[in-house]
Amino acid sequence: MEQVAGGGGSLVGWFAGWKRCGMALGIAVLLVPAASHAIAVPLPIHEATLNLDLQLQPWFVVNEAGAPDGTSPSYDIFLRRVRLSLGGDIAKRFSWFFQLDNANFGKYGNNSGRVAVQDAWVGWAPTGIEGGTVVYVDAGLLYIPISRHYLTSTTNYITADVQTDAFRIPGNTFLAFRDVGVQVRGWALDKRIGFRAGVHEGMTPFVQPAGACATGGAGCITPRRNPAFGALVNFDLIGSEEGTFLYSTYRWKATPALSVSAAGNYQSLAVTNGFGNLSDQRLLATGLYLDLPASESQELAVDATLYLNRNGSGSPNTGTGFSAAVGYRYGLFAPYVAYDYFQSSGCDPDGVTPAQLAACNASVNNANSRNFKAGVNVFFNRNLNHLNLEFGINHGLSAFGPSSITAATAGYVPASLDPIVPGGPRRPFANSLANPSFKSVLLAWTLYL
Repeated sequence: MEQVAGGGGSLVGWFAGWKRCGMALGIAVLLVPAASHAIAVPLPIHEATLNLDLQLQPWFVVNEAGAPDGTSPSYDIFLRRVRLSLGGDIAKRFSWFFQLDNANFGKYGNNSGRVAVQDAWVGWAPTGIEGGTVVYVDAGLLYIPISRHYLTSTTNYITADVQTDAFRIPGNTFLAFRDVGVQVRGWALDKRIGFRAGVHEGMTPFVQPAGACATGGAGCITPRRNPAFGALVNFDLIGSEEGTFLYSTYRWKATPALSVSAAGNYQSLAVTNGFGNLSDQRLLATGLYLDLPASESQELAVDATLYLNRNGSGSPNTGTGFSAAVGYRYGLFAPYVAYDYFQSSGCDPDGVTPAQLAACNASVNNANSRNFKAGVNVFFNRNLNHLNLEFGINHGLSAFGPSSITAATAGYVPASLDPIVPGGPRRPFANSLANPSFKSVLLAWTLYL
């Protein structure tokens, strides 16, 4: 590979050489403790338990052309997750969980505190929390049931982090896709079916700029303040993976597991379409999960999800998405590949003027994605402590690079970078398929106590 003056064999030199090839590459190195290994705290209360968890994930990220000059690579050191959580059970009828997170602390050099309550819920199981059939009624700050993949523990993905490029809920301000609501959750048929369904606050006029919502509802999303609805069902065809609040990928067992899932989310008049008109927000997902062990030291893991995103006609976020990851664990090592895809459905010419159609066609493909990852997971203590080395090719909208600056995460971006106009509104960055691909390097060290 040709070296660049001043670059030598450094990352800057490598990036400059790759740029000449017009390629988009990404590398991720992560040390991640998977599912939690809680510290049990004794209580003087009969049949009451208390568990304490601490999760830390420092990351080092390099993005091609991510610096303010638009050509130099950016170097970013931050804490992807800083979590302190408490949870437990009471009288084998109630469960509760509370978690604080300071996500992306230090990202873009922004060290201001953003500690937030990320999870806070209590669940009641009238017939008890143990057994082959359990039904909870949960209330509080809960996961939105987007898909089985999204309901996987943050420390037990096949890849370095959750795959979010294939589903779209535009304009939302949900913290890690949690929302306040009530749900029915549990499992049945000797833990062969898992389910959750509920109603939650959803998107509200709160997310809109000041003055956008007038008296009488003009300009408002959800003008009738209808809530959002969501549900997921997971069918275990072989084995069982039910019995916990979240799912896993690697299981360290000699028995196989195969499941298929379906999820749906809906809210009336919650988004604006490509022509500025109110539209319903709908998201459908169907997934497949397979864990096929050759022994307790070897297993094949597959996690794939198809998303149908419906956010109004002509919206760049209306389209079909697909995410998949395949990993094979051999002892301490688990090489893997993954792919995220999203394609807009385009513009519907019916009932619009030629000028509206032209404007729609000019922007409708700005949110497409074609993102590939390959890497290896190195486990030191199963999923409690592990290292990811990940290589990625990112083309289009991605969780990395400039397009990762969205309306929901704009608060992490210093005002010197965004907005363009001082005092103006934050804006999402678009990185369409018409734009060149970009390279990323991620080095992350995660400690779990």
